[in-house]
Formats: sequence, C-alpha cells, structure tokens
Amino acid sequence: MSATDDEWTDRSGRVRARWLISPGREPLAGGVVEIVGGRIAAVHARPDPCALDLGNACIIPGLVNAHAHLEFSDLAEPLEPLQPFSAWIGSVVAHRRARASGTAAVGRGHAECAAHGTTCVADILTDDAALAAYDPDGSAVVAFREIIGRLPEQSADRLETARRHLAASPDAGGSPAVIRRGISPHAPYSVAPELYGELIALAAAAKAPVAVHLAETPAELELLHDGRGDLVEMLRRFGLWNEANAIRGSKPLDWLRPLENVPCGLVIHGNYLDAEEIEFLAERPHLTLVYCPRTHTAFGHPRHPWRELLARGGSVALGTDSRASNPDLNLWGEVQFLRQRFPDVPPSVLLELATTAGARALGLDEEDRGLSPGGPADLTVISLPDAARVDGWSALFAPGATIKAAMRGGRWLSGVARALR
Repeated sequence: MSATDDEWTDRSGRVRARWLISPGREPLAGGVVEIVGGRIAAVHARPDPCALDLGNACIIPGLVNAHAHLEFSDLAEPLEPLQPFSAWIGSVVAHRRARASGTAAVGRGHAECAAHGTTCVADILTDDAALAAYDPDGSAVVAFREIIGRLPEQSADRLETARRHLAASPDAGGSPAVIRRGISPHAPYSVAPELYGELIALAAAAKAPVAVHLAETPAELELLHDGRGDLVEMLRRFGLWNEANAIRGSKPLDWLRPLENVPCGLVIHGNYLDAEEIEFLAERPHLTLVYCPRTHTAFGHPRHPWRELLARGGSVALGTDSRASNPDLNLWGEVQFLRQRFPDVPPSVLLELATTAGARALGLDEEDRGLSPGGPADLTVISLPDAARVDGWSALFAPGATIKAAMRGGRWLSGVARALR
C-alpha cells in the first residue's frame, strides 16, 4: 500500500520503508515497524502488504534536538556581527527588546522543528507565556526556563521563577507537548556564582534536568580567570557587573562540579573545555556535552572537543542553537554537515548523536528509543535519493537525503499528511 490521501493520519499502525536503521545495528532492508498504542510492538522484514509503504526512504529513531532557543525563530538570518561575542550578545538583547513578545516566534520555531523531522526538542524559555505556544501535535518539548541574574538583589526573584516553573503541573499554562521541565542558569557571565549554586541545588532536589552554556568563548575564560575582558565591559554597560561576584582564578571546571548531583545536565557548546574538564565529563555519563556544529563554525571557534570526549566514553549530543546563529533548525542538517567535515567518524556514531544520545541527555532513556519493541514509536523518515544498489548507511548519508516525515508516540507530527502527498 502506498502512502496517499489520509493514510498518513489514519493508517500508522504498520509502516515500512526501504531501510530501517538504528545506531549500533545493521541496517534492515525492507523493514516493517508495527505500532500499537503509541509503542513499537515489532520490527521485522517480513512481507506485509497492509503496511503503509513509505517508499524509497529510511526509518530512523526520532531526531532529538538537544539545544534550541526557539524564541529567535522570527529571524530570517543570523544576527551580526558574530565577533566580538559581546557585540553579538548585544544584538540578541536588542532583538528581544524590539518586540512585545517572543511567543509567536516560539510557536513558529516549534513548527519548524517538526517540519525538519525532530521528535523532541530541548528549548530554552525566557517567557513563561511561551509554554502555551507549542503545538500539541508537534515535537515533544523539554522546556528549560532560562535564569539570568548577576546582582544580589535579583536572586530571590530568579529563584522563585525557577521554583514556579519546576513545580507547575504538566497542564499548568502550558501545552501537552511539554513532557519535562528543567532550568537553565544561563552562563557564568550572566548568573552570579551564589545564585548558580542555589539553582543547581533546586534542580537536584526536584530531580530536574539542567542546561548551562559553558566554556563558550575565550572572553568567558578571561572573565572567570582574571575578572576582566570584553564580557566584563559588556556587563558594566548593562549595569550588571558586581565585583563581589567576580571569583578570579576560577575556570569552567568550577561550574561543572556542582552538576554532580543533578539527574542529567547539558553542557552547552563547551568549545573551550580543557583536558581536565573533558575527563570530568567522561567520568560522569549523566552530563552531556551538546555540540551545535554549524553555530560553532559560524563563530570561527577552533577544533571542538566532541571527538575527544567520545573517545573517552563520554556523552555527546547535537543541537541547532537558534536562528540568531544558524540559518535554520534542521538537526539533520547538522548531521550532514558533520558527515562532510568528519568522514572518518562512523555513520552509526553520527546517527546516535542525533537520536538516542539526545534522548539520554534529556533523561528520556528509561526506555529503548532505538527502534526496539516496547519503546515509544518516535520515528523520523528520511527520503533517499534514487540509487539502484547501495547499502543502507551509504543511502542514509548520500547527498540529497532529506527529511520526509516524523512520528511521535505513534502519531504523525502535524502537517505531515499535507506536506507528503
């Protein structure tokens, strides 16, 4: 049976494609996925004329975007200048202040994630009202409430914001798309050390995930070690620099150590982590380095340490960051970018970074998400270029392979039927 008309919404019980590919397993030609009650009931390659035929395509585990700022999805192109970093931050702040609300942009970004086959996205929220902007029929969301506070008089209010976000019931002013809540003490240059410690303790007590931007730029390292530099001058211009909070002689490791007791922690970017910090992460698999490849390259950073961490057995996942630094929210585009730049990295590893590794990073690894019976039916479908005889991995990473569809919990994400006819 070919995929036509309303079958995208009415017949998702069994789907088949040219290939089924999951990290760590051999590609399964002509594979069928049987779905019952939103979960995978069976995976096999037996003939099944009643299965919805996705054609020349590959079914993979659902793509997981482990880091995004959907509030900037109203941007047509990245903000400039990208250097110095403080100037780019200034552009980000100016964009936020120039509009009444970012809620519509969040909804737009959420729809873009679904269109690019993302079944779950970790979004950094700066406005509680945006919790209602996620499409219930779109990608699942792990919503991290961003907290910024450099001054002592800000701490009580910021802690209350974090408490309220974590304590809210799942349906409190939000969308059913939100499957988990976390907090994001933004970065060492934007959160006072004392407040950072209190926020981490709050997350640990609530068993909530944490996301922190860390070791992102040389200017951040200079701020931590010397209490001076471009970011300090930026904070002074914003009226946010407080000498009492300038702990000189520190480094990113001092901000990693408090994450020991959280259930899962995302270390965002980590462009300038040193060998000691990489080893710290490698020894703690509940902490994941989230690499945003195209954003990293756009800012002109040197070699990223993601491969070093993987070689030591650590956890790495992928994110798109935002349209303030990236042309789109296409996580598969990040995978293809890495495949081109690092052809020596096994394709199975790249697929894992974009799927099951992202799920583990967000604390969603209580179930096998690698196209296994019993796991949730979160799937992404990749349309393959025409090729007569080619193995599954080569087909998946061939130029021209594009997102075709995505399914969450056995239901096609909104708009699939219209987009794929």
